[in-house]
Parts: sequence; C-alpha cells; structure tokens
Amino acid sequence: MIEHHLNKKILSLIALLNSDSPNPEKTSCLGNADWPALMSTIKQTGMAGYFASLFLQNQDCTAIPPKASEDLNKSARRVAALNVFSETECAHILRGLSSIGVENILLKGLSYMEDIYGDTSARTMSDIDLLIRPADRLKVLEYLTAEGYSNYVIPLFQGEEDDFSKLTDLIGEAHFMKKSGALTINIDLHWKMRAGYPMSDYLALDKLPWWENTGAVVIENTTARRLSPEMQFMHLALHFALHHQYTGLRWFIELVLFLKRYGNELDWDFIYETAATDDCRKLLAVCLRLSADYMGESWPGASNRQKLLPDRALLPGEYRFYKRCLMRQSRSRLSSYACMPLFPATIKGRLGMIHHFFFDPQGVMFWHGSKTEIPGLLRPFYNLYIIGSQLLRGRRTQSRGD
Repeated sequence: MIEHHLNKKILSLIALLNSDSPNPEKTSCLGNADWPALMSTIKQTGMAGYFASLFLQNQDCTAIPPKASEDLNKSARRVAALNVFSETECAHILRGLSSIGVENILLKGLSYMEDIYGDTSARTMSDIDLLIRPADRLKVLEYLTAEGYSNYVIPLFQGEEDDFSKLTDLIGEAHFMKKSGALTINIDLHWKMRAGYPMSDYLALDKLPWWENTGAVVIENTTARRLSPEMQFMHLALHFALHHQYTGLRWFIELVLFLKRYGNELDWDFIYETAATDDCRKLLAVCLRLSADYMGESWPGASNRQKLLPDRALLPGEYRFYKRCLMRQSRSRLSSYACMPLFPATIKGRLGMIHHFFFDPQGVMFWHGSKTEIPGLLRPFYNLYIIGSQLLRGRRTQSRGD
C-alpha cells in the first residue's frame, strides 16, 4: 500500500504543479511529504531531470529540504550525462544505417523528448528504439555486430541460444547491447509492430500506417525520421497498455505530458479511423481515461474518450483494476497475466485470447525453445504449470526499455 500512496502522491503533484490556474493547494502540497520515499520513487522512474525542472519552476510553492533538492539535482545531472552519451551514439547509428541504405523510424525516447519536456535530459533513456523494414533485418544485424553490439537473450527464455533467433521472429524485435567503459548502450530493433506474445496477432498492429505517417527530428545535427503526432500518441498508448500493462510512472507521465502538449493539435477523427478495431480503440480509450483522471476533463482530447469506447463497455471493476496497475511501482506477474484476457473489447475476443494463450504451439518455444515438444492436448496444463511456477517463485517482471 505504501507504493500505491507514493505513486498517487507523485501524480497529484504533477497535476498541481503543471496547472496554469492559481491553486491554493500548491503552497501546501509538499508540506507533509515523506521526502526520502518520494526521492527514491522519483529516481526509480528515471525522471529526476523532469522533476528537478518542475520543482524549480514552482519554487514559490515548494519548500524542498536542501538535502532532498541536492539529491534530486545530483541524479538529474547523471541522467543528463547518460543521455548525452546515448544521443551521440543514436546519431552515429542513424548515420551508419543511412550509409548502408536502411530506412528507419526512431521510436519513443529521443524522438519527441525535447518537444514534450523542453530538453533531452528530462528522463533516462534506457534504449534506442528503431523500426526497420523486415527485408533489412539481416543487413542491420550485420551492421550492429560490426559496431560491437551483441544480441541480448531475455532471462525468461530457457531454450538454447540458437533458438533465440526463432523467438525474435515470433515477437518481431531483437535487443542489442554494447559496453563502452562503465556505460551500456541498448538498442531495441523492431521489424514488426507487435503487441508482444501472446497478443502479437490479435491487434494486427503491423497493418497500421506507421511508415506512411512520419515527420522528422534532428538528433545531434543528424535528421531522424519519427512518427507523426497522431501515430506517436497511438504508439505511446498501446505500448503503455500492452507492453507495460498500465504499470510504470515513466511511461504514463510521458503519455500525459504528450497529450498536454499535442492534445489540441491531434486529428482525433484520423486516430479513430486508424485504430479501426474495437480492441484497439478500447486500449486507447482506457489510456485517455487514466490521463483524464489526473489532467481533468477540460483538456482537448478528453471528449474523444467516449467516442472510442463508452465507459459502460468495460466489465464491472475492470477500470479499477487498471488504476491499481498504474499505482504499482513494478508489474506483478499475476497482474500481467490477468490483463491479457481483459484487453479485447468483446467476450468473443477474450475467449479467443484465452484459447490462443493455452493452445498456441509457439507458446512452448517462447519459454523453453523449439526442441521442447508438448502434445497439443497437454499444452494448457504445461502453460498453467509455467505460470504457476513463476507465481510461486514470486517473480516480478521488470519494466525495461523505452
């Protein structure tokens, strides 16, 4: 319950300190704050730079103890230094891919960071996310290997290393790492826009017009391609819902701040038509409702939530469950699995997701590699065994990446 209280406190602070109208609560909102706990949570979000700037802009109504202020500013300087390093490497990779004729789109991270926060040091950049054409996959793999990057195998995967390439085909991405002194650069290479196993296919995200709706951003004098604001909103919301199961202050705060910056400019009719399916529209609507809970209903995009999905379309208690996920500091395995059958907008879709989860033959490969063979009728019991063993061991998924 302590972490729930802290997350709620931080979101309330952001709403208050970002408010343009006079608010008497601003002068007392931090009066009884547990500063050690707040600072610890803020640093865990990787957003020390953003919070340092936010508190600085509200000096007249925030009385931060000197020790807490010094601690926050020290963390902010570390984030800034790391991001400079990441920005330089990102520009280098972009130039390298251009030199070998590979089209790419810079996703999340640096693509909109300066527009949203005002600078590129507001939050930690865990990964450089790039979308490439499927046909260019091997060319990029060879380039990254030549640059000193090595393939990263997720700890959850228990198959042989050779099987990992088959797993990357299933999930449509691969993760690469390179050490540079004491620092590590991470690259998430995407050649499919997937929801993540076992939800990879039901949304058909690859069919959305990502490549057709792009703009540009300059990274260290290097021009990068990025998604249009409408597609960026959809990507941020779907990534937060599907990949993080509505958990993680960093991703939620970024979504909220993106809507605060671009909500009045977004073409909501385009978003509604592009989302296309009830399932996709539902996920966007839940993210908009969560955002409205902390931004109020007066912001430009709030009225579009009901068009995407009426509140009555959710199951009883379903939205409260999503809010509890948001209040967590890390995802629980149980909550992650519970979200999967809830994501579809219809009963038929939910039953289909459960069937897919238990009977999909690729699920065995996801956990134990292609050499593990389980008869079809035994797959549900095997998958239940895998899930149960994870829950009993108390494993918790880690929110890695942008």
